[in-house]
Amino acid sequence: MDFVNSLLHLIKYLCGLASTHLGYIYNPKKNVDLLRRETQELNAKSEDVKATVQHEEEEGGVQRTRVVMNWLRKVQKFLGGVNQVLAEARERDRIKCLGHCLPQNCWSGYQLGKTVDRMLNEARELKEARELKKEELNTTLPLLSPLVLAMPMDETVGLDISFNKVWKWLVHEKEIRVIGLYGIGGVGKTTLMKRINNDLSRANHGFEVVIWVVVSRQVKEDNIRDVIRRGLHIKDELWEQWSRNGATHIHLCEVLTHKKFVLLIDDVWARLDLSKIGVPRSCLENGSKVLFTTRSKTVCYQMKVDEAYQVQCLTTEEALGLFEDNIGKSTVHFHPEIPELAKHIVLECKGLPLALITVGRAMAGKDNPSEWRCALRKLRRRPHELSGMVEEVYHILKFSYDNLNDATRQACFLYCCCFPEDYPIITDKLIELWIGEGLLGDTNDVYHMRDEGASILGDLKRACLLESGPQYSCPYEQATVKMHDVIRDMATWITRDHGQRENKLLVIETEEDMSTEMISKWREAEKVSIWGNLIANINQAPPMCSQLETLFVRETKVRFVPRGFFKSMMACLKVLDLSDNSKIESFPEEICNLISLEHLNLSSTCITKLPKEIKNLTRLRCLLFDNRYLPHRIILIPIGAIASLPLNVLSLWGSNLEKEEEVVEELGDMQDLTDLSISVRKSFSALKIFRSLQRSIRRVSINCKDLTSIPISHSLKGSSNFSHLEVLYLVDCPMLVKMEITQGIGRVPNCFCFPSLLNVFVCDCGFLDLSWLVHAPKLQDLVVTASPSMEKIIGDGFAREELATSGLFSCLKSLTIRNLRNLRSICDHTLFFPQGMEFRIVECPGLRKLPLDSNSARGSFSIEGGKRWWANFEWDPAARVTLGVGWSLEEEMTLGEALGKIKDLIEDENEDDDNLATIGFLPSRAE
Repeated sequence: MDFVNSLLHLIKYLCGLASTHLGYIYNPKKNVDLLRRETQELNAKSEDVKATVQHEEEEGGVQRTRVVMNWLRKVQKFLGGVNQVLAEARERDRIKCLGHCLPQNCWSGYQLGKTVDRMLNEARELKEARELKKEELNTTLPLLSPLVLAMPMDETVGLDISFNKVWKWLVHEKEIRVIGLYGIGGVGKTTLMKRINNDLSRANHGFEVVIWVVVSRQVKEDNIRDVIRRGLHIKDELWEQWSRNGATHIHLCEVLTHKKFVLLIDDVWARLDLSKIGVPRSCLENGSKVLFTTRSKTVCYQMKVDEAYQVQCLTTEEALGLFEDNIGKSTVHFHPEIPELAKHIVLECKGLPLALITVGRAMAGKDNPSEWRCALRKLRRRPHELSGMVEEVYHILKFSYDNLNDATRQACFLYCCCFPEDYPIITDKLIELWIGEGLLGDTNDVYHMRDEGASILGDLKRACLLESGPQYSCPYEQATVKMHDVIRDMATWITRDHGQRENKLLVIETEEDMSTEMISKWREAEKVSIWGNLIANINQAPPMCSQLETLFVRETKVRFVPRGFFKSMMACLKVLDLSDNSKIESFPEEICNLISLEHLNLSSTCITKLPKEIKNLTRLRCLLFDNRYLPHRIILIPIGAIASLPLNVLSLWGSNLEKEEEVVEELGDMQDLTDLSISVRKSFSALKIFRSLQRSIRRVSINCKDLTSIPISHSLKGSSNFSHLEVLYLVDCPMLVKMEITQGIGRVPNCFCFPSLLNVFVCDCGFLDLSWLVHAPKLQDLVVTASPSMEKIIGDGFAREELATSGLFSCLKSLTIRNLRNLRSICDHTLFFPQGMEFRIVECPGLRKLPLDSNSARGSFSIEGGKRWWANFEWDPAARVTLGVGWSLEEEMTLGEALGKIKDLIEDENEDDDNLATIGFLPSRAE
């Protein structure tokens, strides 16, 4: 009986086994369809889990669990295998044979069926794993704060705005990956980054590791890599193995690719190749960040930052708070005089944290007002004598100066100490002085030297040694720069041989500094700068000044200099600047004995006559005699007085010349003259300039009532073109109707008469149009006013393609047209104006539209016009604009709404057309 039962169980087992294995062969389609359905459901669940995890991770503070990472990997691997099996099943289904029975290859069919069955079970198991109770398979867990080495630091002052800006880029904006913080030494860049480092340690923001690296001026890439690997806890043995292979940066990159990290790099002086140290851009695609500090904006550009942020000096209130923190409030309020003295000391530090901290510590515990007054005097006159200033401030700031690595740039920077504290230095005039001093080389090509000077200025600004100052209204000399007071003190200290030769540079701003005792110091001076309206008298001649090469007497109330004043400096004085002294009326004839003089500036004085003895200045290369104070000044230059001088630069801008025709004739024969600025009133002079002085004219103002046309022979080779002409004024020339250019733009579209022309002013002329402006491709500012005959700015006769080729108005920044009663059009063709263009249209009733449309208006631009003029202006009423009336600025609105408001103002206030309204046109939504 037992035998029979055992036999029956064996037969039953064998039948089941046979049925299962035969099912692999005979019923594959059913199992394949089941597998396909199960796979689709599993894939959908996988996508849901991934979406959930990614969303929670992007919210911050969590990371996916290892269980979920494991499950997603398994699913991904499984789906790859399934695709291959399903493809094989489809192929077998296509080549079935032997009727409805066995496949052609029974064994391969058996193997496929068995694989499908196994995968079906695996898919069900993976699905069931997602059905476990939630606490066993959470998708994410709270992230642990990354291990961050906290940086010791005091409480920060005045960094909240900077911190919030940079923190947003670092934590919340994934597309921003490399961030540069730049600013002058001691401004707080490292302090800001320390605060960021420490805040990353207090709460998790999705980063796994934060690494701090300090880079010295001598970059050592191996040291940087070693710091990074320690932050990643890479063991010494493994690192040594990588080092032997010479591929540490490759292995670092591999490790970092699987980490979400923040790399904080402090004190970068030159471009750091992140790829070479093992941190290429590809490592940052997972949301990792690199944040670095530098003193140079150029370094930010070179390292291709996504955002660069300039760390600014503190406000006065913030500076006072930082100063009190370092001095102790009990000291500040110990005596009633001290708080006021403390404010003055803080103002001298100009918001530079390093200076505030250093001076604050120097004054800590000092409760006698006398000590505070002494400290304030030192800060104003001899700051290097104050405790800690040289060691803790100047030496740190001097690194920026040393890092210029170029003697010319260093000399140009130090030269700025000749200007008073807080003085906005006009950049063009500064470069002229650099040229006059010979700092930019000995070449006679002043235009190349000006380019070099502009390049140096850019480098000094990007190194944060100079900063942009306010702009003056005159368009061709508007840009200014300034030195931060503490930077200037450091530069003065360097100029004075690190404080060893205090009298090497003297900057005099008060009359008391012109006393006998003070003027005796001139015998040691190389540069003396007398500056400011507090000085009204120069009563005595200085002692022998055998080293004096530069003398400024500028913007004073001085009327004359005493006899013998220049006698002591005859042999060595190279640069003499007497500009902007409105009280000086007569030329000091002793100047004619300064045999070494190369640069003489008499601009904006009331001098009206040069002596014939000026011809004795046989080294004079630059004579500036511009006029600002006397609107109709007539100056006399004796015939022959300047003809023999080796002048490269002569500027007589704004003055009328006595014996004008003879002087202009003489100028045409001066072979060294390459830069001429002149104003003329005679037709002969005007025609002479355009015929014989093409190579040297830079600025010309023509005021000739009988001038009818200006013929210009335009050379195709460009040898006689006006290659240096930058400024052209045509004023009160009612008969002037033509600028006759022998070669038209249609024939030579790439060869222009006026390739450098930047500013054009046309007033009360007889032109019908200004079509000759097609020869001025770099034009930036155009003013046309009071010319009743003018009907168009650009006349007929040009095809659209010709104007496009010419680049007409493609560099224009502002266009002002006023009192042109017959003007109907600026140009009949659509033109492309640059972004931010400013139009000013007043008293032009016939002009109703501009030569641009929604396509050519590639960005924002603004139009200022009389209120009644706006009533007939033609433009898309749906365009988005801002409306400004007076000083008020409305919110964004449509043009139709803005014109409605202007109309209401006219009706309500009955205002005349002299009251202007400005409408700023915004970029289209598509942009």
